Amino acid sequence: MFKMKKNIVVALAAFMAAGSIMTVDAHAESDLPMYFDFGDTVLNVEAGSTQKMHMRAYYDYTYHMGPHTSAGTYLECSFKSGTQDVIFHIGADEQAGNVPFYFYVDDEKVMSDATYDDVQVRVKNNGGATAAQAAAQNTAVAESVQAPIANKKTGTVKKTDNIAMLYNDKDVAMASFSLTNGNGQMATLGLKGVVAGEGANYFDVASATDSTPVISESDKAVMTANGFAGVCVNGKYKNW
Repeated sequence: MFKMKKNIVVALAAFMAAGSIMTVDAHAESDLPMYFDFGDTVLNVEAGSTQKMHMRAYYDYTYHMGPHTSAGTYLECSFKSGTQDVIFHIGADEQAGNVPFYFYVDDEKVMSDATYDDVQVRVKNNGGATAAQAAAQNTAVAESVQAPIANKKTGTVKKTDNIAMLYNDKDVAMASFSLTNGNGQMATLGLKGVVAGEGANYFDVASATDSTPVISESDKAVMTANGFAGVCVNGKYKNW
């Protein structure tokens, strides 16, 4: 009887240990554990250095970045599902004190609803801004500006994070755009107004880098129909 009880105790201990391990695995470092499991959600990275993080993606994914100032700030990753190491690169001239990396599911097996999870990178020892970066950061920008649209009406462009959305005169969203400086990086975007150039209107925006517009084909058609040919980034005209 004693031996039987001992075996039961040992078996119960093993079961509890296994349950404990399963519990640890179930509590992922993520607000979306059905999609992502991050090694950490807050990292401290020196400007000019990199940091590796272990993660699991249950589906193919993509990422965008929040406000940052350096072209050397980006994520090195596979964009594929599976267990993997990703590397956060922080540019030596990065001025932002915190750079959020937004992870989105980008997989045909999953209906996209723009849901995202994020990893926050705290930038340590970020140095002084270059003259060009300082000029971009100090330019007067707004969260929304008025914009002429079709049929001689007036709409509004509103900025949320680094995405600009054009609304019609009834405040109904029509089309949006963002900026990128390459490598999957969403660039900073500040609204200044609307300028005319080359026979069309352009959204006048400020960015910390020499960025280019990102827009879907359907939204591009809407923008064009309302007289907008692209964006003017830090004084440079760039078509869609």
